[in-house]
Amino acid sequence: MTDSVKLCLDLREMPDDARREVEVFHNRTQDKRWKFVSERYSKAIPAVSPMSGTGMELFTYWDGSGDQFLQSQTVTDLNGPNALKGQNGEHGTSVFAAGVAGLYLLKHRMACDGVPGFALDMLTTHHVSLHGATVTYLITYETEEETRVRVLQMKAALRMLGYEPTGNDSTNETFTLKRNGYTLKVYHKTDFGHCVFADEEVAEIIKARARCIIRIEVEMQGHYLRQRGWDALESWRHAYAEGRYETIFRELVRSLFHLETVRKGVIRPGVILRHKAPRKEAMESLTDTERTIVLDYLAGTPVDELPAIRTAKAPDTAKNKWKTSILKKLRIDISISWTDHQALKHAELNRLVRYPGDYHPDAVTVEYCFCKENWPKLLECLKALCWNVVARQSSA
Repeated sequence: MTDSVKLCLDLREMPDDARREVEVFHNRTQDKRWKFVSERYSKAIPAVSPMSGTGMELFTYWDGSGDQFLQSQTVTDLNGPNALKGQNGEHGTSVFAAGVAGLYLLKHRMACDGVPGFALDMLTTHHVSLHGATVTYLITYETEEETRVRVLQMKAALRMLGYEPTGNDSTNETFTLKRNGYTLKVYHKTDFGHCVFADEEVAEIIKARARCIIRIEVEMQGHYLRQRGWDALESWRHAYAEGRYETIFRELVRSLFHLETVRKGVIRPGVILRHKAPRKEAMESLTDTERTIVLDYLAGTPVDELPAIRTAKAPDTAKNKWKTSILKKLRIDISISWTDHQALKHAELNRLVRYPGDYHPDAVTVEYCFCKENWPKLLECLKALCWNVVARQSSA
């Protein structure tokens, strides 16, 4: 369920001599006349995952200034499934597992730099913080065409509800929606150019399945994680048991489709809007003013032009008042045009945008995936890679 994590590993637990072994790339800032000044800024260190051969980038930061500086943090933006198994068409597991994988990949890199084993042992998950995390929910369908249609349905629904999702230049149907603290991205995967597959036959199976999977990615930024108290990697250790992944889906995905309401941190099921005109019996539950508003609304009058709202002393207050009461009685949201209300098919959307839980590949592809079933084996491989480097250097 986790795609990318941006990790920061605090190196200050290690002795100074060990910290100095950690590779640093940096540039000096320049003034307009191209004269060097003393400030330095970190530059990306290109790296390759020893697990899959896919590319990575690292940044090393430091304490101090001028020529007197000492390495203090290493940061990487890690795509866990790609780094571990070379592909993210099928994957599952957790933010915590991705963070642990990142920790051992960084330890492996530092071991190659010459950092001794006893110093690496000092670095644990307690020294890892998150500057970003992308939780990816995978929803499977029978055919690629159905998957494409459902992505378009979700995009259209958000537009009807007043949002402005943007499309991406891609080989598939993709849209993104930026919110305060996070970005929602929805698509089905058709581009595998960045993937490195260990088995071509299995690769074709994974590609075919990925084309029939809707990927709902929630990319949470660092300040959002800090605000929620989720920026420490250790805070994700029991996230499944706490129901955090479902909470994120309900609060940051379903609420956008008005399928959940969030007030003062409490999430409740939303009202499922109707797509057919209310029957006579339902209309009888309305006051005279509400009935007039609804009849004008169903006839196509825009909400701001409804007489009861337009002529009110405080139109916005009146609109909110009538919207709330009519929504409660009829499951009609008068802030959405009746044409869009019908096209929204909210009940169908409620079935579509459901929390899918973690993704579990079958026996054919499981060993080629970053997933719960394969994670113990992957972790042992990561540890072995790291300590094999340490052992070679100790014997040299």
